[in-house]
Amino acid sequence: MPSRYLLCLSFLPLLAGATGCKGYDSPPKATVVEAVDGILQDASAPLQIAFHEPVVRETLSVKLIRYETDAEGNLYDEDDDPETELDIFFEYPGPDGPDFPVGGEGNFSDDSRVFTIDTTGTLPIGPQLALLIEPGLADAEGNEWKVRQTLKFGYNFSCGGEGDQNPTAFPDAVHFMVVDVDAPISTQLQLLASMRVDPDTGAVVGQFTNADRDPAISCAPFGLSCDDTEACRTLPMPACVPPSEGAGTADEYPDFTFNDTPPTGYSFTVLGCVRDEEDGSFTFANAPVDVKVQSPPVTVIGINFNGSFAFDGDGILRGAGTFSSADVLLGTSSSGAGAGTLNSRVVPPEEVPAGTPSPPEGAAAP
Repeated sequence: MPSRYLLCLSFLPLLAGATGCKGYDSPPKATVVEAVDGILQDASAPLQIAFHEPVVRETLSVKLIRYETDAEGNLYDEDDDPETELDIFFEYPGPDGPDFPVGGEGNFSDDSRVFTIDTTGTLPIGPQLALLIEPGLADAEGNEWKVRQTLKFGYNFSCGGEGDQNPTAFPDAVHFMVVDVDAPISTQLQLLASMRVDPDTGAVVGQFTNADRDPAISCAPFGLSCDDTEACRTLPMPACVPPSEGAGTADEYPDFTFNDTPPTGYSFTVLGCVRDEEDGSFTFANAPVDVKVQSPPVTVIGINFNGSFAFDGDGILRGAGTFSSADVLLGTSSSGAGAGTLNSRVVPPEEVPAGTPSPPEGAAAP
């Protein structure tokens, strides 16, 4: 992926005595029906979970949530903070049993291989969502999951045509974006995204630039001395860390600065749009864009960002959503489609690194 990537080689276990070995019978594997690279097209359609074999119905326990984690990647019912909790749109079974799910209806197909969720309200477009399948899901032979399954997905938002343009209150700003890539390899991108918005049409022109840990930051004020192979991290607590260490949250933006200089740096122009929602939030999408990085030699084909932005209680504009791409080339070899999650926050104007690339003048939104 752009920025840095780590190729992890996995080795299949060797089975002694190949002849006569009994095949492994896995617990029921779940997928989100019609999701392509983690993206669904119709938020008003019922949501379906498909299993690769029939399941024992009484063993299914599933929640449909807004996917949010702490800095360590823990969901809000897995962290140590008693103030955080899951934002649940649907739960099956409900407190009163499977006949009374919370937030809608849930039904099995006759062959117990598909579970259909019909939520009471329309699910949000933009933010990353997830289905949590709790431990215990089993097939008729008793093969069951011992851990929670997390199926992440989101809904696509399209800018549409000229007739879909509407005024917006979305402000011009620079956003610090943390993109956690799940596929085809696990990595993180940090971006400084300067976004210019047409308030009359909602059209957006953005310049998205690679962000790296700022080598100019000194840890001396914290009583630390970092060597030449380390960077000073000030948030969430001071430490000398590898320059490649990712951000825990978008609030760690002060530790990062832009790097648009090849071979490791890059910057690309994004054309998109925002739509104002009735609840005061904003939905963002962009036209697919290709990005090429010299070192490491990575080309990302058709990057799409879909996100939901809203002001928090402190007046900070924050975003959450999905990342996808049609293909990722390592050198000239295809590694498959890209998928991941996006979290961001606005950088105060006085804290934007001087020289951060701005969108080109005169660029036309889709």
